[in-house]
Amino acid sequence: MRKLLVGLVAVAALGVTGLSGVARAAVACGDTITQNTVLDADVGPCPFGGGWGIKVGADNVTLDLNGHTVSGTSVVVPSEGAGVYVYRRTGVTVKNGTVRWFDGGVIIEGGSANTVTGVTARDNIGLVGTTKYADGIAILSSVNNQIVNNQAVHNGPLSGIAIYSRVDSEHARDTSGASTGNLIDHNRVIDSTPARSPSINDNDGIRIETQSELNTISYNTVSGSGLDGISIFSFTPNNTVRYNTVYNNGFLNPFRRRGDGIRVFGGSSNTTVQFNQAYGNAANGIIFHGVFNTPSGPRPPVTNSRATDNSAVGNAVLPPIEMSELGGPVYDLLDGQPTCDNNVWLRNRYHTASPDCTKAAGQQV
Repeated sequence: MRKLLVGLVAVAALGVTGLSGVARAAVACGDTITQNTVLDADVGPCPFGGGWGIKVGADNVTLDLNGHTVSGTSVVVPSEGAGVYVYRRTGVTVKNGTVRWFDGGVIIEGGSANTVTGVTARDNIGLVGTTKYADGIAILSSVNNQIVNNQAVHNGPLSGIAIYSRVDSEHARDTSGASTGNLIDHNRVIDSTPARSPSINDNDGIRIETQSELNTISYNTVSGSGLDGISIFSFTPNNTVRYNTVYNNGFLNPFRRRGDGIRVFGGSSNTTVQFNQAYGNAANGIIFHGVFNTPSGPRPPVTNSRATDNSAVGNAVLPPIEMSELGGPVYDLLDGQPTCDNNVWLRNRYHTASPDCTKAAGQQV
């Protein structure tokens, strides 16, 4: 793998021309860039086992894909790694192009204050538990990043866009720590449909996994996800989901439950769900999960959370797979606690809702 020092010395060495301190570079699969770089051609198809298409190896670097495509192979065989890999870097911008056919499209692992914008992450499909990634765009143990104005199309089988904190068998890596203060904003996330197995499709449009805190999901359009449109995992506190449009998700999982528009899992707290539109989803429009029994014991309910000023009409499109604490019944609005306890539901628009405390000052249509 080459390291591209795309400054004045590197420009001469590589035979490329620079303009205003930015080099137009002939980048190859497996290269590491350390200066501002504008691609002058597509990169790839990159072979199996390369680890990445392009790695960013310095802080405060802009990688401008310049309308080009960074591609792995079209065959779903592990492992092509990450299409663009931002590893333990700060202030990096990745923009303006397409990343496809890797295990993960654009991956930010460690570091802070990086930006991904104007990128189409398409057909990035990993193998859960085998490859390191299975998402279009993912943030792992990194803080204060911005994923803004991108398209994530047909990625998985974990998500279109995701935030991860915990290191486990599905997210094996050598960085650790909570992902906090990240922004996922004004993205279009569609057709997150690849399944992890014939019996389980838990592919979400946007997911925030356990221990990730103080993140914001705003102004995104999410549709066609295998399971949930937007999912906040258990023990994932203080996150905000607002001004998103979430529709036609949740029709592909054959195991236990269908998918919801916006789901907050039990054990999460201080979640704000506000000014969203959820419609046409297979199961619930918006759900705060109640107590859920697991093999390791009961999981606590959602607490101290707010769902206000949302429109959730025309959900629960299909009957539940099973009638249980996990599977159903299903509604436009659902709180798993019979009195909503210390959750607040206020001024929402809905057709069906349960229990009655979810209807406060709302509009039933």
